[in-house]
Amino acid sequence: MEGDESGLFNIAVDSSDESSTDEVPRDFQSEESFQAVRREWKAKIETGEIHKTLKFPLDTPSKPDMQQVLYAIEELYFLRRFEEAIEVAAKILESEKLGDEFRSVVEGYRARCVKKLEDIPPK
Repeated sequence: MEGDESGLFNIAVDSSDESSTDEVPRDFQSEESFQAVRREWKAKIETGEIHKTLKFPLDTPSKPDMQQVLYAIEELYFLRRFEEAIEVAAKILESEKLGDEFRSVVEGYRARCVKKLEDIPPK
């Protein structure tokens, strides 16, 4: 066949083209670096104070803002601080520019907290 030298089969493979770069694996960490991180690392302890960092009123919240709000309510719920969770939810629901889906999630959390308070036997 004529033209075989300019077609698909005209591929030259040369092992000298391969460069042998000594790349450090992405999961490598030197011992000194590890020890430095280990000395400085502190466990993050959540104490139910996320809601104090929220900025009100919550007009046109971004996705991170909405996530932070939900984390705050969930944290209070987990710590059985239902009254505070209801207060945070009420402050959030005062805003008029919340999306329907986000509003319904916050209302759902508020309803769960109200139900939990009703289920707690009086002392």
